[in-house]
Amino acid sequence: MGYYITAFLLPFSANIQYHFIGITLNTPLEPLLLILTVATIYRLTADGLPVSYITHPLSILFFLFTGLIIVSSFFSVNLPVSLRMAIQTIAYIIPAYWGVLYLSKDDNTFIRKLFLLFLFSFSMVCFINFFRHAAFNFNRSACWYIANPFYSDHTIYATMAAFMIPIAFVCTIWYFKKSGTRTLFFAFLMIVCSSGLILSYSRAAMISVLIAFALYFYIRLKISWWIFAALVVVVLIVAAANQETLFMSVKRNQTESKTLKTNLSNQVKSITNVSNDVSNLERLNRWKSAIRMIDKHPFLGFGYGMYQHEYFPYQKASETTQISIRNPQSKYHAGTGGTAHSEYLLLSSENGLFMGITYVVLLIAAIIISIKNISNLSTDSFAWYLSMGIAMSITTYVVHGFFNNFLDTSKISFVFFAFLASITSISIKQKNHGSKDIVSI
Repeated sequence: MGYYITAFLLPFSANIQYHFIGITLNTPLEPLLLILTVATIYRLTADGLPVSYITHPLSILFFLFTGLIIVSSFFSVNLPVSLRMAIQTIAYIIPAYWGVLYLSKDDNTFIRKLFLLFLFSFSMVCFINFFRHAAFNFNRSACWYIANPFYSDHTIYATMAAFMIPIAFVCTIWYFKKSGTRTLFFAFLMIVCSSGLILSYSRAAMISVLIAFALYFYIRLKISWWIFAALVVVVLIVAAANQETLFMSVKRNQTESKTLKTNLSNQVKSITNVSNDVSNLERLNRWKSAIRMIDKHPFLGFGYGMYQHEYFPYQKASETTQISIRNPQSKYHAGTGGTAHSEYLLLSSENGLFMGITYVVLLIAAIIISIKNISNLSTDSFAWYLSMGIAMSITTYVVHGFFNNFLDTSKISFVFFAFLASITSISIKQKNHGSKDIVSI
C-alpha cells in the first residue's frame, strides 16, 4: 500500500523548506521514500531475496553504481556534502529497485498497478497544467513556471511526460479490440501526457520520445539488425559526403529557442544553432567544463554532487554566455550553480570515468535485456506490451541523458530505477515461468 500511495502522490509533491532543520524536501515524496527505504531494508533483512534476483546482471550493475557513489563521496573535495547527497540519493533508489523487486516477486499485479498509478496521477497534473497554460495563450515563456509547484523545472516535467507516454501508448494498443472504453481512456491519457511534453518546450525530451517510438516500430516490424546497421552506414556516408554543406547549414542557423515568439517548429530548428542560441551555447560551456574536470580527476572525480560547486574555475571566458554563473551565489541554495546538462558527463566528472562507463553499461544492459524479454514473451500477453513500454521509457532517458541530468532528483530517480527493477523482475520470471501470467492485468 505504501508504494501505491507514493506512486500516486509523486507527481503532486512539491519542494517545501523546513527552516527549523535547515533543509528542503520534496513533500510528501521524500519523507515517504525514507519510510520505504527503512521498510525495504527491514523486509530484505528478514526475508531476503532469491539468489537469481541478487546475481542478475542489472542487480550487479546496480551494486556497482551505488558502490561507486559511496566510494567517490569518501574521496570528495567536500566530504560532508557528498556523503549527505549520496545518502539522500541512495534512499531514493533502494526502495525503487530492491523494494520493487521484492514486492513484484510474488505479486504479478504489482508492477502494472505501480506504473498505472504513476500514469494516472501524472496525467492529472498535465490536465491541470494544460488549462493553466491556456490562460497564457500557451506562451512559450510561461512553460518555466507552469510546471511549478509540482515540478521545479520544465525539463523535469518533460522527462516525466516522456516516461509516461510509452506506458499510455502500450496500454492503448493492448486494449484495442478488447475494450473500446479502456482504449479511449488510455488514448486520452496519452494525449494529455503529450500535451505536457509539447508545452514543456523541452527539445531533448521531444526527440527522446520520437526515438523511443522508432524502437517500437523496429521491434514490432521485426526489422533485421543488419538493415538498421546498413541504414546507419548510408546516413553516415551521405553525411560525410555533404559535410561542408551540413557545416554551413549549422553555421548559418540563427533560430533561437528562447525567444518569446518561438513556436514548436523553431524549437526543433534551434537544436543545431550553435551560433547564437544561448541555451545551446551554455550547454556546450557546461559540457566542456565537465570534460576539463574529468581530465583533472579522471579516476574518482570531485565527489558525488560536487559539479555544481566546483565547475566555475573550469569555464573559459570565451565560452561563457550571459546566463553563465561564474561563482557560487547566495540565491543558489547551498552555493549551487547549475549542473552539467548531461547525465554521462555529470557522473564521470563527479565519480570518475569508471562510473560513467558503468552507467553506460547499465543502460545498454537494460535495453538488451528488455528486448530479450520482449522477444521471449507472447505478443498476446500484457507482459509483452508492458515490457515494450518500459523499454521505450528507458530509451527516452538514454537519449535525454545526453542533454540533461535528473537522477539526483527524487521524482525521476524513483521512476527510473523502478523501470530497471521491473526489467529484472520480468526477466527472471520469464526464465522461470515462461510468458504466462508474469504480469497480470
